[in-house]
Amino acid sequence: MIGFSLLMYYNFAAWTADGLNVIVESFVDLHGWDYATLLAFSTPAGWLGVLGSFLIAEMINRKGARLVALGGLVALGATMIWFGRVTTPMEYAIGLTLINFLATGTCFNVPGTLLTTWFPRKKGLALGWATMGMSLCTATLVPLMVMLFSRFGVQDTYAVVGGVLIVFGIVSFFWVRNTPEELGCSPDNEKLSKEAMAENLREFNEHKSPFTLPVLLRDRDMWLISVGYGVLWLVDIGVVSQLIPRLISVGYDKQTAIMMFTTAALFCAVFSYFWGWADVKFGTRRTSIAYAFFFAATHACLLVRGSDTFTYFTLLMVGASIAGIKELATSQVGSVYGRYDFAAANRVISTIACLFRVMCFAVIAASLKWTGDFDAAYMFFIFLDFVGAALIYFITTECKGRVDASDAAYAGH
Repeated sequence: MIGFSLLMYYNFAAWTADGLNVIVESFVDLHGWDYATLLAFSTPAGWLGVLGSFLIAEMINRKGARLVALGGLVALGATMIWFGRVTTPMEYAIGLTLINFLATGTCFNVPGTLLTTWFPRKKGLALGWATMGMSLCTATLVPLMVMLFSRFGVQDTYAVVGGVLIVFGIVSFFWVRNTPEELGCSPDNEKLSKEAMAENLREFNEHKSPFTLPVLLRDRDMWLISVGYGVLWLVDIGVVSQLIPRLISVGYDKQTAIMMFTTAALFCAVFSYFWGWADVKFGTRRTSIAYAFFFAATHACLLVRGSDTFTYFTLLMVGASIAGIKELATSQVGSVYGRYDFAAANRVISTIACLFRVMCFAVIAASLKWTGDFDAAYMFFIFLDFVGAALIYFITTECKGRVDASDAAYAGH
C-alpha cells in the first residue's frame, strides 16, 4: 500500500501543483495564448477541484478506496487525453478544472485513507515514505515533461500521460485492498490471530461513523485542523508551483532554474521521511508547530537575493519545508479521529484545507500585479505560517474517534 500511495501522491502533486511549471507554458507555446490569462484559470479550477475532493471523499466513505481509485484514475486519464487537444482558452479552463477535480479527489484522498487504515499506529512513518512521491514528482516531472514534449509534441504527450493513468487505474483494482484484514494481514503488521483479524474486518465494514456532516461542522477540532493545515498548505503550494518562475525572475536561466528545482525536490525526498519520523517520535501536533516555524524561516530566506551558495541553502530549506505538509495534515486527522472514522472526518477536512490550498494562486497573482515580484506574497506567507502554528497548538491530543482496543494507548498525539 505504501508503494501504491507513493504513486498516487506523485500524480496528485503532478497535476495540481508541480505540473503548472510546464503545463501553462506548453499551451502558450502551442497556441500563443497569454500566460497570465492561463495562470489565472488555476485559481477557479482549483476551487472547483475542491468540490471533487468532497464528492470523491464521500464516495470513499461509502464505497471504499479501491473502487474510487479505479474509477478516478481511469477518468483522469481520459480527461488528460482530451486536455492535450483543446483548441480554446475556455476548453483549457474546463480541462484544467476536471483534472483538478479528479486529481484532488482521487490522488489526494485515496492514499491518505488507505495508509491511516493500514497503519493506524505507524501512520507517520508510512506517510513519510509515501509522500516521497510528491518529492519525486517535484524532482522528475518537469524534466520528464520537457523530454516528452520534445519527443512527442504537446498533444501526444498528454495522450501518453493519459494512457499511463488509465493503465494505472486498472492495475489498482488488483493491487489495492481497503483494509489489511482483507488480505489476511493485520494493521501495522502486528501479530493477531485469524479470529481477531476477522473480527476487526467485520467491525470495520459494519461501523457507522457518528461524525456526520452536521456534527463535523460543529466540531472545534475539525475547524482547527482544516484551517491550521489549510494555510500551511497554501504557502507550500505557493512556493512549489512558482519556484521556477521565481528563480528565473532573479536572474537564472530556465535550464539552471529547472536544475535548482530538481535539487530542492531531492532535499524534499529526504525530509519527507524526517517529518514522518518526527511525527512518530514527538507527536503530530508538536512536530507540526515546529514545521510551521521552519517554513516561516524558509520564506524569510526566499526574500533575500544572495550568492549562489545562499540560493542553494535556500533551496535546501524549501525542500525540507515542502516535504512535511501532506504527511502531517493526514496524520493529524488520523490522530484525532482514528482508523474507523478517518474517512468520515477527512471528507470535510480535506475539502476545507483544499480551499485554502488553491488560494495561493490568487495571492501570487496579486503580488505580481501590484508589486511586480513575489516578495509581497512571501511576506504574507510568513504571517500565515504563524497563524497555522497558533491554530494547530489548540488541537486536542486525544483521539475522539473509535479505535481498536490495542491501539488506544497509541491514539493520542
